Amino acid sequence: MNILVVDDDRFIREIISAVIQDANHTPITASQGDEALAALDKGGIDLVLTDVEMPGLNGFDLTREIRNRFPNDWFPIIFLSGQSDEKHYEEGIDAGGDDYLTKPVSPIVLKAKILAMERIANMKKALDAANSRLEKLSSQDPLTKISNRRDLETNLLKEWKRNKREQLELAAIMLDIDFFKTYNDHYGHQQGDECLKAVAKLLKGELNRSHDLLARYGGEEFVIILPDTDIEGAEKIASNIVASLATKAIPHVKSQAAEHVTVSMGISSTANNAETPSALLKQADQALYKAKDSGRNRSCTFSD
Repeated sequence: MNILVVDDDRFIREIISAVIQDANHTPITASQGDEALAALDKGGIDLVLTDVEMPGLNGFDLTREIRNRFPNDWFPIIFLSGQSDEKHYEEGIDAGGDDYLTKPVSPIVLKAKILAMERIANMKKALDAANSRLEKLSSQDPLTKISNRRDLETNLLKEWKRNKREQLELAAIMLDIDFFKTYNDHYGHQQGDECLKAVAKLLKGELNRSHDLLARYGGEEFVIILPDTDIEGAEKIASNIVASLATKAIPHVKSQAAEHVTVSMGISSTANNAETPSALLKQADQALYKAKDSGRNRSCTFSD
């Protein structure tokens, strides 16, 4: 662990640092509260050992500032103090500390405390990693590994607000795989799943920016959200998708649009005066139906 030692006494800092090194951890030292906060701003601190009686920010005030400044980055804080009364201990815990040691600190006790806090810190990291994986799973379509409808709605709302705030254009493409039911009926549902994954991978490959979003909307329907993109830009991407599918040439002998898998697409943007994110998707959906009625394997753009 990287352990931050905060004490205005250089001799104490050196003694504590020696114990930390002997326990195979890395000490980082600060002589006062401001230095400690600067070290924490750089990140990578796993445990804080802080003196209580210091000039400027004392240990309790420093701890309160740490908990306020880093609400999402929890790490243990242990106080080192020459006082041992219960009221002092209670104040330290109330300030946001996790343990309390009385000076002079026994190296054996300090090593034991560090080991205990290391276990807690490791459990916290494991829990954070598990929560991160669960969050990803909750926003990901399990078959195609792209965003699901829940993640689409969350990100569309975020981009919608940013578009309004920065007065940028936001485009949306809604698309369907043409005659997918007949594809499933002819090739089987397992091959249908492979087709969905292949199309999703191809669509993802046509999006070159990290903030472009591809989501599975349901069944064989997908949505592409294109921030900072006008109608012409969205139409170019749609044209590239048609061309890429023709090059990929996934066989679809039962299609009435082509001998390979194709898609129909509807395009709209905030330039068409949609008043809500759902209205923007509805415009794209209306354009999608126009593309289907026009023969499929193409895109159409929404127009009042």
